[in-house]
Amino acid sequence: MGLRSFALFISLLFFTLIFSLPSKADDAPLRLVEESADQLFAALDENAARIRTDPAFLYDLVNEMLTPLLDFDGVSRLILAQHWRSATPEQRTRFTVAFRNTLVRAYALQLAEHADKRVRVIAQRSQTTDRLALVATEIIVGQGRPNIPVTYKLRPVQGQWKVFDVEVEGLSFITNFRTNFGAEIDRHGLEALIARLERGDESLVEKIIEQPS
Repeated sequence: MGLRSFALFISLLFFTLIFSLPSKADDAPLRLVEESADQLFAALDENAARIRTDPAFLYDLVNEMLTPLLDFDGVSRLILAQHWRSATPEQRTRFTVAFRNTLVRAYALQLAEHADKRVRVIAQRSQTTDRLALVATEIIVGQGRPNIPVTYKLRPVQGQWKVFDVEVEGLSFITNFRTNFGAEIDRHGLEALIARLERGDESLVEKIIEQPS
């Protein structure tokens, strides 16, 4: 059915969403997604010609508009798990920055390729508490194929809701990266993994975010 990936579904979610949401106070995470989608869609539409010829501009646009919505510090801690505890403060910072930059680059390259897809937020299946929000969505695949369920997990970080995990058909973005990066660290060490990310080695990300069914 196509990609099973955090990058793809974040891109699809913020690129063009179909919403039917009640206006309640505890729907702040859903409204955050809606407003972000509107802003990114407007920017993509306004700069469509430049985006087709200037990948660097698209990367800057994605980095500016979407990375503030993602809890990269929390994601990095969850992905590295026990390796985070043994890492130095410098290594933690370097990993977080390098992982964010590599992920955004890989995601930006896919953004324009999936403009035909649509995402529907399923409000009645979404849940919000003071500490956790689950935003249920589905990718509308079309052509008689089943839609793909995607759940976004958000939590408050310094008073703002941020995405920290995505589950696609029950498979967790965090778990996939933890498994693959953990194996890489076991083979070559944390410093080697960070160095590859700092070099912009997108293969570390692409093999996880581009998983055909």
